[in-house]
Parts: sequence; structure tokens; C-alpha cells
Amino acid sequence: MTKQKTTGLAPESDPAAEIPVPRQRDKRFDGYIKGAGFVLATICAILPFVMYYDIWEARPKPEATGKTVRDPLDRTNQKVVRKNNGTEVSLSKTKSGELDLMTTATTSALTGDRLAGINAASKQPFPDKPVFLVREVVGGLVMIEDNTGYWFVEKGSPLPDGSTLVAIERGNGNGSWQIKTSDGEVISRTN
Repeated sequence: MTKQKTTGLAPESDPAAEIPVPRQRDKRFDGYIKGAGFVLATICAILPFVMYYDIWEARPKPEATGKTVRDPLDRTNQKVVRKNNGTEVSLSKTKSGELDLMTTATTSALTGDRLAGINAASKQPFPDKPVFLVREVVGGLVMIEDNTGYWFVEKGSPLPDGSTLVAIERGNGNGSWQIKTSDGEVISRTN
């Protein structure tokens, strides 16, 4: 028996020899994507520090002498009410008819008028209790209406007149309801 040498070439009639060899994928594009991701991650990590130092450098530097204070409200045109704790002569003592620039709390001439106004205001009657209507009762909830709108209340809830809802009861007629308040009032449902 003789051995035949195999040359590595398949005979042309063999169908398995026609399988194409897969082409190698170009990995340069993957490297570009990785590089761009790294650059974006680096920028995102550094950006807060850059913004912080940019704001830090934009702040005004305090003067080294410490004698001047920068006033953010710019009060250069502000009128001085008192100088030297009131030891200087007041502007109201001038004999001419100039305007008195001194700030005061009250004047004695208006005190009587003010007291009369306070006495008149104290005699003003208090407003009446707020009026509300019972509109509907459903499942333990009462719908009431006052001048601000509709409200749902239940037993123990505060009412617009300052009282609380004590009880919900059926009225005399078919479908009629009434509620009792902590003030002792009984309010019937109105349609």
C-alpha cells in the first residue's frame, strides 16, 4: 500500500471545499467609538469643577484694607435720619418753612383723632355666622354649600360656622335629611 500525499487542496468535485472563509472584521471603528466614549466621560467628569472654578473666579475680591465695605443696595443717596446718636440739632427746629426731613412715629395733634377712630372701630358689630346649606347626603358624607363652594363633610368635621358636625339623621319626609351641629342647630336638606 502506498500512501498518497495530501496537498491540502480538495478535489474540485468536493462540495465542502467551496465554503468561503469569513472575512475578518475591521476593529478600527470599535476603537473610535471607545475613544469617543472615553473623551465624553472625561469631559463630563471635569465639567462641574470647571464651572465651580469659573464662578469662584467671577466673585469680587475683597479689598485688603478692610476699611471700605461694598454695599450691594447702593445707599449713596440715602438720607441720614440721625447723626451722632441725636446730638446734632434736628432739622425740624429750623425757623424757615422748609420740609421737616426727620422721621417720626406720631405727632401729638393726631393722637386724639386716632383714639377716636380706634373707639369707633371697636364698636363695629361682628359679622354674622356663615350660612351654609345641606345639599345631599350619600354614604355618611354630607355635601354642603357656602359662598366659597361645595364641601363634603362627615361626622366630626368642622363646618363653615365654626361648629362641628355631630349627627346625620333622616328627616320626616321621604328622602329628607337633617344634620345636627355642636352648637345645637338642626339644618335640614334643601333642594
